[in-house]
Amino acid sequence: SGTDKVYFIDGNLWIHNKQWMSMQLFNPDPAGAKVTFVVKGSIYISDNVYIDDPAKSGVAFLAIDDPNEPNSGNISFGDPEFGTLEYMQAYLYAENNFYDNNLDETGSAMVTVDGNMTAGNHVEINRDYIDAGGNPQHSKLTVNFDDRVSTGALVLPGLPDTSDGTAGF
Repeated sequence: SGTDKVYFIDGNLWIHNKQWMSMQLFNPDPAGAKVTFVVKGSIYISDNVYIDDPAKSGVAFLAIDDPNEPNSGNISFGDPEFGTLEYMQAYLYAENNFYDNNLDETGSAMVTVDGNMTAGNHVEINRDYIDAGGNPQHSKLTVNFDDRVSTGALVLPGLPDTSDGTAGF
């Protein structure tokens, strides 16, 4: 009963699982799971985000600015201590910025997003770092655009209707 819903969160959202370092959106119904999280604040994605059936399911995370909170409306990737983020199946919108948190050789040196990343301001993900030997390195961020929302093949609750393919997120 939790699918085909928009969840509004007044405050920050942390996606973090200390035991499995991942979370999965699952619905046993053959129609799949479709959920949208609208966060008035910022979103912190520390661990992997999976959907159970990529052909039928989807999740959107929207971080919107809270005028009462400075520096909100952002999405941060990575775990500040363990660097366990490597993979996300999600549509992501930050009204302000995307930031990284420990995306280097000791953290998440390779991160893949299957979905979309859209920023109202800019993407500030520092992919360059100096390794333990003092050598410059570059970690890899791959965004594999999933056009199902923009073509109308996947309708996520609360997002604009894109069945004619003229609009999208």
